[in-house]
Parts: sequence; structure tokens; C-alpha cells
Amino acid sequence: MDLVKIYDLRIYAYHGVHELESIVGQWYIVNLELRGDFTAAKSTDNLQGTIDYVVVVEVVKDEMAIPSKLIEHVAQRIASKLKSSFSLLKNGKIEIIKEQPPVKGVGSVGVVVEV
Repeated sequence: MDLVKIYDLRIYAYHGVHELESIVGQWYIVNLELRGDFTAAKSTDNLQGTIDYVVVVEVVKDEMAIPSKLIEHVAQRIASKLKSSFSLLKNGKIEIIKEQPPVKGVGSVGVVVEV
């Protein structure tokens, strides 16, 4: 099983249970690990044999642009969209980190959703 990783995709978005979060927004970091069989890409040098990370980034940006109360919900939407977009995708993880949540003394919070 091969692995495509995307690190530190920073996106400003408007997610949160508190009303102010949906008005002011905040920074998020998205990390992805996407597994599949990329033998064709390795042997042919053809993009069709792997998961195109440019397309992955666009999917993440599109889903992060839709305001939600919970980042768990956003992560699951991203996972579902990626699964339907890439037949080579077998499994993986999507991590969304909310920087500076409205919780005193907490630097960041995050969730990890399995694909």
C-alpha cells in the first residue's frame, strides 16, 4: 500500500458552535494521509496512477468553505468527497486542527477522521 501525504494546508474558515466563530472565523490546518496502490504511477510516471494532490487540495478548500458547527462534520465531508473522487483511494486519515479555539488556555484542537 502506497501513501500520499499533504502537510500543513492552512485555510481560513468559519466553523464553530459559538456564533462569533462563524462571524470572525479562524485559521485551520489540514493534514491528509491517503493510501492506495500507486504501482501504475511508479512504473509509468503517469499521474492517472496516483492521487493527484492538486485535486485533493481543491476538494479540501471547497469543503472548508462551507461553514459547519463541527470540524468532525467537515472532515467527514472531505473524506466522502475524496472517496468518490479517487477510485485508487483505499483508506487514509484526515486531520483538521483549529488554531486558537475559544477555550482559555488551549492553543489548538483537532480531529482525525478515517477515510
